[in-house]
Amino acid sequence: MSSQQLMTERLISEFTGNYMEKLYYFCLRKTGSIYEAEDLAQDITLNVIYSLKKGHIPESLSAWVWKIARNRYYLWVKKKHISRDCIDYENATDIDIDDGEMNAEERYILNEDISFLRRELAFISKEYRDIVVAYYIDDKKLKDIASSINLPEGTVKSKLFYARKKLKEGMNMAREFGKRSYKPEDVWFAANGSQPSGLPWKAVQRKIPKNILLEASNNPSTLEELSVELGIALPYIEEEADILERATLLKKEGDKYITNFFIQSKECQMDMYFAMKKHMEELARCVNNIVSDSFDKIHKLGIVKNNMNNNELKWWVVLFLVNHCILNVKGINLDFPVKREDSRETWGFTGYEQATIPECYGVGMNGVYFENIRLYHFKLPMGDMWNKIPESYDYRDAILLKEATIEGKSIDTLSPDEKNTWKRIENRFAHADEDGNIIPDIVVVANGNEKKIRDIFYEHKDYRELAEVCQRIFSEIIDILRKESNPILHNQLEYNASNEIFSLRGLIVNELIRMKEITIPEKPEKTTIGVSLHIY
Repeated sequence: MSSQQLMTERLISEFTGNYMEKLYYFCLRKTGSIYEAEDLAQDITLNVIYSLKKGHIPESLSAWVWKIARNRYYLWVKKKHISRDCIDYENATDIDIDDGEMNAEERYILNEDISFLRRELAFISKEYRDIVVAYYIDDKKLKDIASSINLPEGTVKSKLFYARKKLKEGMNMAREFGKRSYKPEDVWFAANGSQPSGLPWKAVQRKIPKNILLEASNNPSTLEELSVELGIALPYIEEEADILERATLLKKEGDKYITNFFIQSKECQMDMYFAMKKHMEELARCVNNIVSDSFDKIHKLGIVKNNMNNNELKWWVVLFLVNHCILNVKGINLDFPVKREDSRETWGFTGYEQATIPECYGVGMNGVYFENIRLYHFKLPMGDMWNKIPESYDYRDAILLKEATIEGKSIDTLSPDEKNTWKRIENRFAHADEDGNIIPDIVVVANGNEKKIRDIFYEHKDYRELAEVCQRIFSEIIDILRKESNPILHNQLEYNASNEIFSLRGLIVNELIRMKEITIPEKPEKTTIGVSLHIY
């Protein structure tokens, strides 16, 4: 016998042993007739056992049994045409109240009704909930309620009638909350652009807003639907949705809300991964041919100022080549297409469901720009190199590195402020030799060398093939996103595809590592792979 069958038999045994007699006396009290009580009790018993045999496993047997008893009694009352003057179906809490003393079972059912009523109040919208609470709980008159919310009294009556109907329907149903109510999912995000207010990050730091966005992603939902799916009372959902809507992360369409940016499902991420992966051998071959054939020419430009080895330089050349090729794909657009209400805010945002991808390939990019100087590095997940360079940058770091390169600064000529800057960049971006001269430990691209490097790439016979493959991949990514997204997000297709195609950087690097064309350094925490200073 299966565990399901064993559980069913146990519940039936518990029901017949503990509830049959109680149900009969409950029915006798309600009907006032031995024969009617027997029929009603038998009807309740058959419904309970039938449901259990069908495989239903209630969380609370007691609450579930008495709910069925109450519902079958309602049907019995209707069948017997008992006057509505005696029983008010619009207010379920009146059903079990009579002139005599309530017994223990009747008091239990009354408490259950009140519990269900409170539950349903949590799942009707604010415009109806406030009227119900004001009328039934705060004991206010209809005209006073109408005056306080600036509506005609007739409108308030209509809303009250509708609310009572919805409450009754809800109380007589077994609500099934969604999976997110007991197993909230996680989602991670990527953003770019200017975010002076702290948005969007400060709006998505908790499970509730994350799961609202996940549920509404490609799935326009009313607040009531979100409330039931997450198992959270509507007043809290209303507040969270308002915050997300003001943050432009959630968009209202009629009475429904939809996530206003892409959240890529696991399936979408896998589709894009394989769309890129199928081109990887061709891409890696092109990149390796271009870099290998161009390496000596690039090295002779003098972009290495220290003892950086060829492997470390090759990493940078590979990343610079792929990054440059992607930036020249037709249609690439890293500017989010929708204007934010605050003109200072120009950020774009993408969400990713937690997915198990066959390899780690996300390459990030951090840096600082100041006048004609750019200091940046590629953040690499290979070989634990992601955090080898701290996140924080300062424009003074870039200035001092520029002056050390162009003017040949030494540490004994530094001003007090420059000495503080030196403490920050020493053994991070540069070191001092025996004479105190500052030597950059990173690639330095100056004197028009960036253009010269690009021209070297363009001259290679495989560059055109590399560019054409990247263009095909970009189109394939757009097709996947279009298929996976609601039409409301289709104006963001190029923006999101532009972000996703940069994954080629990490995938190509992984392929070159497998080909043993580049190798992960023995001490990745010490390397300056992927860091460069550009002086224009």
